[in-house]
Amino acid sequence: MTASRGLLAAAVCAVLAVGNLAGCGSSTGTQATGSTASQSLQKPATKPDRLVIRIWSGDEQKVYAETAGKAFTDATGIPIVWDTTDEAVSYAKLNQEIGSGQPPSVDASFNAQQRAYTDAARGWTIPISPELAPNMAKVTAETARPANANGDNWAYVNPYTLSVPFIVRTDKVDPAQIATWNDLFTPNLKQSIAIDSIYSSTAFGFAQSLGVNPATNPPDGMAPVWDRISGLKPNLAQLGSNADVVTALTNGSVSVAISNTGSGISALAAGAPIKMVAPKDGLYVVGDSYYIHKGIPAANAYYAQVFANYVLDPAVQSAVAAKLGFVPVNPAADVPAYMSADPAVFPRSPADLKAENAIVAPIPLMAKNDEAWQKAFDNAIGQ
Repeated sequence: MTASRGLLAAAVCAVLAVGNLAGCGSSTGTQATGSTASQSLQKPATKPDRLVIRIWSGDEQKVYAETAGKAFTDATGIPIVWDTTDEAVSYAKLNQEIGSGQPPSVDASFNAQQRAYTDAARGWTIPISPELAPNMAKVTAETARPANANGDNWAYVNPYTLSVPFIVRTDKVDPAQIATWNDLFTPNLKQSIAIDSIYSSTAFGFAQSLGVNPATNPPDGMAPVWDRISGLKPNLAQLGSNADVVTALTNGSVSVAISNTGSGISALAAGAPIKMVAPKDGLYVVGDSYYIHKGIPAANAYYAQVFANYVLDPAVQSAVAAKLGFVPVNPAADVPAYMSADPAVFPRSPADLKAENAIVAPIPLMAKNDEAWQKAFDNAIGQ
């Protein structure tokens, strides 16, 4: 995912006047072996002294601590220790620990979906059972369910999504004139577009608009996409991070940006006249994942699954939507008015996804080709 989480949370509160919603580590016990998964459905006689969960620092950690974390601890008596190590650093450290047979230093993680998928493919995650997380049966499978999931026990779950629309400065461009990926090439947008530097924000939308199947001979099968993206260079004003995109939209140095909804909300918070437009020929939708690490004590594995149920609880999902601007996967969750009023940009249901020709992130392909695709994108756009 490419969200700038601190900017997004501040913007939701500042622009959309969302009120504060009430919130609804590993123990030193015996180390579990490969049988952890089978043992993890049995309620342990002794509770762990804590759960350690990796999450992004700042607003996301705060919101989950106030909602899912508080409700879980109130119900179980088990405190949560939040590990806010950088996601890539944490992922590398845990891979080293698990790969060498050491007990992982974290029980469960919030992380990019490709990483959850890769660890699941390695057999390094403990499945989440619907017996312990019954809210799994209620979520929108198209966005919450793991890629290539088999059966009801999921290797991970996606608790929210973000989309990548066109973010238009209405004082500079008529949003009605920016409806498709092809519209980005119009001469009146010369040196006027800001683009998120993560390849996935543009690549899959262009692929769908061109009729390119990313699964065909990757990564070479995406060559027409990189060629098309290269053609945007005359209209490119800026390539950068979410924060860079927000700055460009706010100071008016660009007319259009391609970035996730968080960037649009943040620019609105800063006073920019913004309209977010879902491209008719392909809106990219992606989420992050919550997953449990192999090799933790069976008691921790049991309660880490219980915690997943709190993450998917409607009250928690509603708070995360209101405070962070993330789209819930539980249909029973409430959302801010700006989300419910614009399902094209904030799709939730299967019908919304279908209506907007949404592209749900092709995670298995991304996990396999991320490095090659990012390099091809960088080369195409001139970086």
